[in-house]
Amino acid sequence: MRFLILGCGSMGKRRARCLRAMGHASIAAYDPRDDRRRAITDQSGVDVHDSADSAFGAGADFALICTPPHQHKEYLLRCIDAGIPAFCEAPMVLTLEDADDVIARANAAGAFLAPSCTYLHNAIHRLARTYVEEKPYGRLLGYLSHAGQHVADWHPYEDYRGFYASKRAEGGMCIDMLPHEFQMLTWLAGDVAALACMARRRSGDIETDAGALDTFDVLLDMRSNVSAVVHHDMVQRPPVVLRRMVFESGVVEYDWRSFRHVKHAGPAFAGRPAWESAPLEGYDFERMYVDELQHAFDALAGTTAYRMPLDRERRMLELVLACETSSRDGVQITV
Repeated sequence: MRFLILGCGSMGKRRARCLRAMGHASIAAYDPRDDRRRAITDQSGVDVHDSADSAFGAGADFALICTPPHQHKEYLLRCIDAGIPAFCEAPMVLTLEDADDVIARANAAGAFLAPSCTYLHNAIHRLARTYVEEKPYGRLLGYLSHAGQHVADWHPYEDYRGFYASKRAEGGMCIDMLPHEFQMLTWLAGDVAALACMARRRSGDIETDAGALDTFDVLLDMRSNVSAVVHHDMVQRPPVVLRRMVFESGVVEYDWRSFRHVKHAGPAFAGRPAWESAPLEGYDFERMYVDELQHAFDALAGTTAYRMPLDRERRMLELVLACETSSRDGVQITV
């Protein structure tokens, strides 16, 4: 297959690494910035183009859209018109109107589009899901996700004020990560019934436009009767990730590197539960990106159903936008 990577920032470079790790040889990339084109060539030896017309004109069998979020729709439509199957980083687009337009045009053309669902391919997250499915500790009752990283440390090789995190119209802070959080939550606990959110500017030192909010605190009522709390921020130093699932008779906790669980053994309010750590032999954080792309290729070949179809991706965007509405209006929203 001939691959075309659109956008040579952090995710474009990562996707190039993944394709090389998978043994693919024909990889081209486009970015308007010369420094990014040089970087992806130096790291992965891909051919580069300095214009989108040149990149599309060279031909491709599969495109990976890794541009800033506000440019996703442009390249999704271009891929649809060119008949090129495409993978797209999250969020697929930034408005429900754009989502409906892309979906309608993709369906009309019979186009294959694969919105990113990276978290669903992480080995630790898949292990967490087995506790929901097999119920060794009973039914899931509560879910907590707390994740944070300072925006200035996110892309340490560039000034955050110069890329999309600093401008809500181009994506803003947290908006590209919340879809992944909601993908994992709904994968574990089913769909959302209602939510309430406080999205705020908590840091006084981060320089962005007024619409780019650095902290989202979301309380969600799931249709499965699970209570969920999702916190995501771009202010924390050092970065942190903690996820916790509360079951009827036990608890599971995990992050990007570890997984532990404990079964209830009787009343012990101030005691020390006997946590057990799950073995993670061979675990590789980067592997989820490789597995995600392989899943997309398998879905394109018709050997499996894609885990994040377009209507579900639209639902994730609906939840993200509902968070902003809830915060702005100070209301709980039924979704």
